[in-house]
Amino acid sequence: MILHFVFGFLGSLLGGVVFGPINLSVVDLTLKKGIRSALRFSASAALVEIFLATIAILFGKLISRKIEEFPEFKLIVIAFFLILGVYFILKKDIPKSEIKADSKTSNFFNGFIVAFLNPQTIPYWIFVLAYLKSANVLYLHTWNLFLFLIGLFFGKFIMLGLYGYMSKNINKHFNNLNDYVSKAIGGFLIIVGLIQAINYFFF
Repeated sequence: MILHFVFGFLGSLLGGVVFGPINLSVVDLTLKKGIRSALRFSASAALVEIFLATIAILFGKLISRKIEEFPEFKLIVIAFFLILGVYFILKKDIPKSEIKADSKTSNFFNGFIVAFLNPQTIPYWIFVLAYLKSANVLYLHTWNLFLFLIGLFFGKFIMLGLYGYMSKNINKHFNNLNDYVSKAIGGFLIIVGLIQAINYFFF
C-alpha cells in the first residue's frame, strides 16, 4: 500500500523537474516577492495537481482517444507557451514595498490559475498511469488511491519548493538577477512554444 504513496511522490517529483510554466513561475515569484509567496503558490499548484491527476485516473482512456482524434490540441499547448512567454516579457514588476497586504490570497489564487491552465499536466499523468499499470504495480482502489494522491501532492510541493529555495540562494550571489528573470523566463517559454510549433507544422 505504501508503494502507491511512493509512486505518486516520485511521479510528481520527476514531473516537476522539467522546466515548465509552474516551476518557472515559482522562480519568478521567489525573486520578486520572497520564498513565502512562492510556497503559497506551490501549495495551491500541488492541490490542482491532485485534481488534474484524478481526472487522468477517471477519464484517461477517453482523454487519450480524444487527443488522438484532435491533433490540434498541440496548437493549444503552443499558444499557451507563447502567450505566457509574452506575458512574462511585458509584465511590469512591482517593488516589494508596494506589494499589497492581500498578496497572500492572490499568490495562492495565482497558483490555482497557472496550474489549471497548464495543458500538459493531464497528458503527463495519463502516460505515468499507463506505464505503472502496464507494469502491474498500480491498483488505485480506496486507500491506495488516497495514498497515491497524497504522495503526488508532497512530490509536487517539495519540487516546487526546491526551485524556490535554489533561486533564492542563487539570487544572493547575483544582486541584479531579479531584474532580468521575468524576461529570461518569457524568452524560454517562447522558445519552447516555437520549437513545438516547428515540430507540429514541419515534422
